[in-house]
Amino acid sequence: MIRLFRRWRWWDRIDEHVLIGALPSEKVATEIIAAGVTAVVNTCQEYAGPLATYAKSGVEQLHLPTIDFVPPSLEDVKRGVEFIDQQIAAGKQVYIHCKAGRARSATIVICWLIKAKEMTPTEAQLFLISKRPQTLKSVHRRPVVEQFYQWWLKEKSQRAAPGDGAPPEQANPPE
Repeated sequence: MIRLFRRWRWWDRIDEHVLIGALPSEKVATEIIAAGVTAVVNTCQEYAGPLATYAKSGVEQLHLPTIDFVPPSLEDVKRGVEFIDQQIAAGKQVYIHCKAGRARSATIVICWLIKAKEMTPTEAQLFLISKRPQTLKSVHRRPVVEQFYQWWLKEKSQRAAPGDGAPPEQANPPE
């Protein structure tokens, strides 16, 4: 991969809380921990991660084992996005990775951008590429991304809808 991409970077920062990259060796894990990472979303089926380094440093990992060259399932994408949101709410930084940091991890990050930054899949793809140029250029067209986007639009509209079927509260209840 390094020969393919002359400007290959092992990991890139998306914002103050989210980083995306390739599978972390012990050395890279030490680097990202030094950069403030305290949580990891690992989408590699083929790599459990540097678990001893994580344990020693108190890093929490969500492992969503996904076969290389296959997108994560919608259920796993939702779990990954929820985990990222929970970690950010706790003031933590999250590293999302797959083997090369180009597709499986990008799928999770694009879906997180859709929800967290209210982007369309295309906007999220373009934003991610601006931060991590080696991202696969077609991730936003994966069916799971569209499924997540449609699910999120429905969730968002349900939250915005006035009332939940309960009768409105009365200012002066009858005696």
